[in-house]
Amino acid sequence: MYKIAVDIGGTNIKIAVFNTDLDMLAHESIKTPDNKKTLIIDTVHDLIAKYIQHYQLERPHIGISTAGVVDTERKAIIYAGPTIANYNGTDFQQHLGDLSDHITVHNDVDAALLGELVLHKYPESHIFCLTLGTGIGGAFYTQQHGLYTGARYHANEIGYLLYRSSDGLTYEQRASTSALKALIKAYGLDANISVPALFDLAEADDKQSVQLLNDWGNAVAEGIAQIQIIYDPDLILIGGGISSQGDRLIQYIEPHIQHYLPHGYGGARLQTTRTKNHAALYGALVE
Repeated sequence: MYKIAVDIGGTNIKIAVFNTDLDMLAHESIKTPDNKKTLIIDTVHDLIAKYIQHYQLERPHIGISTAGVVDTERKAIIYAGPTIANYNGTDFQQHLGDLSDHITVHNDVDAALLGELVLHKYPESHIFCLTLGTGIGGAFYTQQHGLYTGARYHANEIGYLLYRSSDGLTYEQRASTSALKALIKAYGLDANISVPALFDLAEADDKQSVQLLNDWGNAVAEGIAQIQIIYDPDLILIGGGISSQGDRLIQYIEPHIQHYLPHGYGGARLQTTRTKNHAALYGALVE
């Protein structure tokens, strides 16, 4: 039985068709509509219908990964920030019910962690996934209980941590890749430099780039210390586009974490996610 997965982000919508062995048979990415003149839910419906027709499927399992706070039981968005306009209240069960009786919906960070765990095996039993992008997201999984989503599905919104009245900034405003790009400007470096190019400069011992990445990595580390205290994971995965830097990224974060923990407190193993693309599409289909 074929399955269809959709990953809805603020910039792009991705769709994929999988067989029962989770081989990806087809993949497409389109620009996310403004959700004003053209509704995201209508676009998603039409995309899925196109692939159902093409593969002559009969009410296949549909998995949705989406930005926003998701009620996984109702299969609806119950809170959406400013990234996607008019998204609050979007009901996938209602709008896609004519295509399938089997619909799963996950928050995108939850889906990315689930997808990572589908594709890669980890010995650790308590795993936190921290995604660094335009904002910062989190997901927490235990082998015993699965995903932890909280009483109202609002758990793991760690980007809102560490607000300081002194600068009016939250954790994600200091430690996201958006914050990193703002630091590039503040340091007087070329504002058009890409993040990979910044890491290349640092690797070539450019002192300003090394200092910048250490300052930013210190901000990331402060939040990771809070995650360690609150969740007590034995593995913390860093996802998002910047995770492709691998150990080049970890070296600017890990040394700072203990500065924000009591002496001898200990901590989780830290690494970047191994799935660089499409993890959320795989995770969207997890029951």
